[in-house]
Amino acid sequence: MITFFGWLWWWVLPVRKRLAIDNFQHAFPERDVGELRRCVGELVMGYVDLALGRRAVVHGAELLSRGGICLAGHGGAWDLGLISAGSDIRATIFVRTPANRLAAWWITRCRRRSGLELLPPSGSALSAYRALRNGRVVVFVQDQRHNQGICVQFFGRQAWTSRGFGVLAARTGAPLFGAWQWRDEDGQHHIQLERLQLDIPDDPDAAVVALTEASQRFYEEKIRQRPHSWLWLHDRWRNPKPDSADGV
Repeated sequence: MITFFGWLWWWVLPVRKRLAIDNFQHAFPERDVGELRRCVGELVMGYVDLALGRRAVVHGAELLSRGGICLAGHGGAWDLGLISAGSDIRATIFVRTPANRLAAWWITRCRRRSGLELLPPSGSALSAYRALRNGRVVVFVQDQRHNQGICVQFFGRQAWTSRGFGVLAARTGAPLFGAWQWRDEDGQHHIQLERLQLDIPDDPDAAVVALTEASQRFYEEKIRQRPHSWLWLHDRWRNPKPDSADGV
C-alpha cells in the first residue's frame, strides 16, 4: 500500500512534487529523489493505520512523568506517534486545525481522546505556563516555517523558525526532551522520547537564539537518520513577506 500511495502521488496527483524534490535535493544532493515516494506513501498509510486503531510503541515515556518541554516534528506518522504518546504522558501541544472541516473534526477527536490538551499556535502562552506548573509536558513542533519567528540554520540554509520553544525553555528552566517517530520494516510504528542536554546562555535573548538553533539541529539529526520519513512537501525555506516582523 505504501508503494501504491507513493506511485499515485508521483505520477497521478503530484501535489507539491516539485517543491519536495527541490527541498530534498538541496539537503541530500547525493540521494535518490525517488525516496520521496516512500515519504508520501508512509504519510498516507500513517493516517490509515490511525483510522484502523493502530498505535505506536512508546519508548521512554517514564522520563516525562514529571512534565517538561518537548520538541516533536513531522517525521513518520507524526499524529499517530503523538496520539500514542498522549496515552502514556500528560501532554499539552500547540497544533493547527486542518482547513477541511471533516478532517479537522476527525483528527481533533483522535487527539483529544488520547488525552492530549490542544492549544492554538497563537495567544496560548499563559496556558502553556499553566500546563507546566501542573506537571504536564508542553510539546512544540518547530520544523515548519514560521514567518514571525527568527532566522536560523537548517540543513545549511536560513529558515524562519518559531521562538516559542526557546522562550518557554529560557524563562522556566524546565527539563527539555525530544520526540521522534518512525515506522520499522515490519510496519510497526515507534516513538522515542529522550532527554535533551542543551547549553543555555545566561543572557535571556542569547538563550532564546541558542535554543532555537538547537531545536533545528535536533530535527536535522533525526531527519538524517531516515530522510524519507520527513515531510518534504512543506515550503520550509521560503522567505517571509517583506512586511512580516519578528515576534515572540
